[in-house]
Amino acid sequence: MERYTKPIKPFLFLFVCLLVLTATAFAQSTSGERDFQVWSETAVNIPLVKKRDANDKEYNDLSLLLIGSIRLGRNKLYPVDERVGIGFEKRINKYVSITPTYIYKYAEQFPGRKDLEHRVRLDTTISLKYRELSIKNRNRVEYRFRHSRQDTVRYRNRITLKHPVKKDGQTIFSPFVADEIFYDFREGRFFRNEISIGIERKVTSNFSAEIFYLNRYNSGGLPKYINAIGLNFKIEID
Repeated sequence: MERYTKPIKPFLFLFVCLLVLTATAFAQSTSGERDFQVWSETAVNIPLVKKRDANDKEYNDLSLLLIGSIRLGRNKLYPVDERVGIGFEKRINKYVSITPTYIYKYAEQFPGRKDLEHRVRLDTTISLKYRELSIKNRNRVEYRFRHSRQDTVRYRNRITLKHPVKKDGQTIFSPFVADEIFYDFREGRFFRNEISIGIERKVTSNFSAEIFYLNRYNSGGLPKYINAIGLNFKIEID
């Protein structure tokens, strides 16, 4: 375990630096149009069915997913969005996987304006690789059952590019960049775009973490502009 201990310190130091710099930049913003937020999500992957490919390498064919997330905002790190969910990930082949999930969301982006929501979503993810460059295209359709508001259906497309940084043949970390667009079928228009950059670090064979900076432009409501720093965790239980 020693070889994983040292790299964690600069990893967290970078996250703290990004947090301080972004918070300082948005500290003067009190308008409802802009917000600085901190996002964090933990995803637990529990393999249910394992198989072997043509090269006799074991992979997860069917997995149970447990998801929990929190977002802090209002330019003062107040809990504005909390979510829990459960789902399954099924590998169709080496390029395609599908992931049906259920998410419960409780949000209060503005004081007194509560947002309760049940989401049923289906992801179809296409994964490709060119040399060491990984390309993922996640297509998500989600039905949103909303409290005191009209239900709606959205389509979300997220493209992620990731490339490892190696030393002595071992991956130290993997920088990535992603872009996600949102389309609302009820309104019949694209209304949101999110661009993010970050790095992913595999701490152990069963645990990885990523830090990222995200910029959101939202034409469908407030806040219109969100700048966020994120810290996500992925855990696999054998």
